[in-house]
Amino acid sequence: MTPRTLLLALLAPCLLAACANETTIPEATDAAVGRAAATAASTPAAPVTAFDGSYGGRMTLNPDRTRACPAAAQEDRTITVRQGRASFLIEPAVRHVLTGAVGASGDVRMSDSLDRTIATTGIFANDRFQGEHRNGLCSYTVLMNKRGG
Repeated sequence: MTPRTLLLALLAPCLLAACANETTIPEATDAAVGRAAATAASTPAAPVTAFDGSYGGRMTLNPDRTRACPAAAQEDRTITVRQGRASFLIEPAVRHVLTGAVGASGDVRMSDSLDRTIATTGIFANDRFQGEHRNGLCSYTVLMNKRGG
């Protein structure tokens, strides 16, 4: 017997043992059940609507070490929450809107669709919104109250 034949003879039982633990191919009915379960598990949760409404208020510039940040606008700004999606009309003159999803606890991060460094984060609670707006190095406090009923 050559060394090569001897090696193959010794490895054959190991290879067969490895194949013995293979699982069988599932039947078509098992696959359909698996797909249905996977589809049910991937269904998104219902939107959070507890904070739906319109919130209005002003922004104030936080202490600015660079002294290069523009002052906050003196006019009220509006955040609208509908079906768990928040929209913040940050610059009405150019229709600049930040958007984001509201979490179950009222937390939100609204950002620009093109520049993610322009963002407002905060929380909705007790018919109020309290948060921070950032645009580059500039930071503003945002305080708003819910309007209407």
